[in-house]
Amino acid sequence: MKKQPEEPSPTSLRDKIVGLSESSGRKSYYPILQQKIKELQNEIADRHRAENTLRETLDRIARQQAVIAEISTHPSVFHGRLNEAAPMIAHKMTHAMDVSRASLWLMHNTRLCCLDNFDAQNGAHSSGSCLDCASYPTYFEAISKGAVIADDARQDFRTRDIADHYIDPGDFASMLDVPVLIDGELSAVICFNHIGAPRTWQPDEITFASRIADQVALILASQRRRLAEEQLQKAHANLTRSLRFTEVLLDALPIPIFYKDSGRRYLGCNQTFTEVTGLTSEEIHGKTAYDFWPDLAFSYEEKDLAVLGDQRKCTFESKVRDKHGELREVIFAKQVFYDEFKHADGIIGSFVDITERNQAAKETLRLRTLLSNIINSMPSMLIGVDADGRVAQWNQQAAIVTGISEDMAQGRPLDQVVPWLAGEMTKVRQAITSKRPFIGGKLRRIEEGETLFEDVTIYPLITNGVDGAVIRIDDVTDKVRIEEVLIQSEKMLSVGGLAAGMAHEINNPLASIMGNAQVMETRLLLPVAHNQDAAREAGLTLEALHKYLELRGIPKMLGSIRGSGAQAAQIVSNMLSFSRKSDSMLIPENLAALLDKTLELANTDYDLKKNYDFKKIQIVREYESDLPKILGSSSKLQQVFLNLLRNGAEAMGEKAYPAGQAPRFVLRLRRNSPWVRLEVDDNGPGLTESVRKRIFEPFFTTKSVDKGTGLGLSVSYFIITEDHSGIMSVQTTLGEWTRFIIDLPMASQPK
Repeated sequence: MKKQPEEPSPTSLRDKIVGLSESSGRKSYYPILQQKIKELQNEIADRHRAENTLRETLDRIARQQAVIAEISTHPSVFHGRLNEAAPMIAHKMTHAMDVSRASLWLMHNTRLCCLDNFDAQNGAHSSGSCLDCASYPTYFEAISKGAVIADDARQDFRTRDIADHYIDPGDFASMLDVPVLIDGELSAVICFNHIGAPRTWQPDEITFASRIADQVALILASQRRRLAEEQLQKAHANLTRSLRFTEVLLDALPIPIFYKDSGRRYLGCNQTFTEVTGLTSEEIHGKTAYDFWPDLAFSYEEKDLAVLGDQRKCTFESKVRDKHGELREVIFAKQVFYDEFKHADGIIGSFVDITERNQAAKETLRLRTLLSNIINSMPSMLIGVDADGRVAQWNQQAAIVTGISEDMAQGRPLDQVVPWLAGEMTKVRQAITSKRPFIGGKLRRIEEGETLFEDVTIYPLITNGVDGAVIRIDDVTDKVRIEEVLIQSEKMLSVGGLAAGMAHEINNPLASIMGNAQVMETRLLLPVAHNQDAAREAGLTLEALHKYLELRGIPKMLGSIRGSGAQAAQIVSNMLSFSRKSDSMLIPENLAALLDKTLELANTDYDLKKNYDFKKIQIVREYESDLPKILGSSSKLQQVFLNLLRNGAEAMGEKAYPAGQAPRFVLRLRRNSPWVRLEVDDNGPGLTESVRKRIFEPFFTTKSVDKGTGLGLSVSYFIITEDHSGIMSVQTTLGEWTRFIIDLPMASQPK
């Protein structure tokens, strides 16, 4: 401690004054004397103030040093128990700094929470309040960079954003906050709060706060270091236990296991590896496969490099040499293991001896292949079942027919994988029991709307000790269809001959009916001279006769007679189409004009209006421009188009459309070289797959007996394919739409 300056004595001051007075004279130097006396008094007062300030500073420093000594030697601080030491530290800091409050705050993730806050006025401790860092960015940015020394806390810009939450509730005038930084991150804050008039914080006080922060930093660092050491000790103990357990586990496994480093040098092996190869873990440590098996080492190294590269793990067949020097066939499994930085650190591998298994498998495979080839080469379905009716054998044809692979069929009940044989299970059991084969007749079933026919034969197994049967199923659908085609051909020949004979028998009376009807129209309705003469002879005028006929509806009846006769003649013509090919000439026709003309005819067709109003059907035309002409017969093509429109309109008339939808035809014409394609779409109810497949068959119809003959589409198909050398097909989606597609050959363009 510095020596305090000596105060000037009264004697020395008097001597100075007397000497000055005697030497200079009292009267002339008195003002100067007064000034000197005042200066000396001010100097004395300044010295007294400086001495008091120094004394106060020394007292604070002594008090601060004593507090630091007490804190640093406290048992809780010495052992790094900050939670226990916090109340003591806060109390001592309050005393050392002579402040209203002192507190210690710790960071928890993104929040600064009070560990202890001591209120000197009340002598009470509190804790638990927290400040969210994101809510007070200005303050936390400042405290993260250094001490926040605020003589006037309410005016300092660094503390304004915590005023409402922290300063105003505590009525703090001045703040001194010092951060505790560990590795550059804010870990804690030491806070001093002064209540009353703003206070200027002295350098020694700032130094004291910094030393307390350093002390807290040491405690936190010690805690972290101790925690890390404890975790390290636990990890080491766990690792030791894991290593011991792994060694025991590996030795207990009946599979040979070995492990290598990243340089493909052996690190060790288990007991089973030693028993197979005759090499211990100590003998192979640090060596490579070239040291023991040079003839096999290259293939081992190749797989090791692949595993250490991009493959990471692999399974492959290879060979090993046992302790007797014999080569054994094995399956290797190798996988890379990693260090703590997730870098490939080596390989762990194992192998299983499959020598005997391979020999047995090869012989079994040879026999199975031979048997399988025999069974799968047969065109029949061959199914072997046991006594319980479960599948034991399943050939390739069975998989093709059912769509069920052999693996999926094995062990399943026969009636599950071949449901149409459910009715034959009784016969299967009878054949197994009686040991007699059963040869059944044609079995009929329907698949996707198509009728199939199969011959089923059941052969019981007669090998001793084996109960079961082999079921042979032969598809005879084509055979049955050929027979049906022959019958149908004979029927159609009969129909053709009958149609040819009927044509002469029916056409003659039809001609008479239609001719007489036309004559009646001429004689009754036309104002020719002979009609007028006959009317005068009968005593009436031709106009009166016409009026009478009109009132009685005779002209409509005559028109109906002629229309019905024409319809009958058309039916006869359609029947004749089945008996002979048309000889009509094909000429270039404009398909768009022909289709439009058919639409006009459909709008006035009487039969169409019986079931629906054709005019209420929306017609959408999508015609490609500059279409070439086609070779065709306009009357026959109109017959086809009218038939398609009629069928579509009738189908749409049976569908209930939701709100906002209505019946609609979409007619498309476009090039499809060397054809011109016509598509007729309707948004009717569509067709089932079974109906779609048979729609062009003669006499096939979905209508009631009194509404359809089944000839319309078959005749249309005949006209397109036979008369015009075209193509006709149908596409559909049930419940949504149907589309008829017609391709007609283009007419030759003039050169």
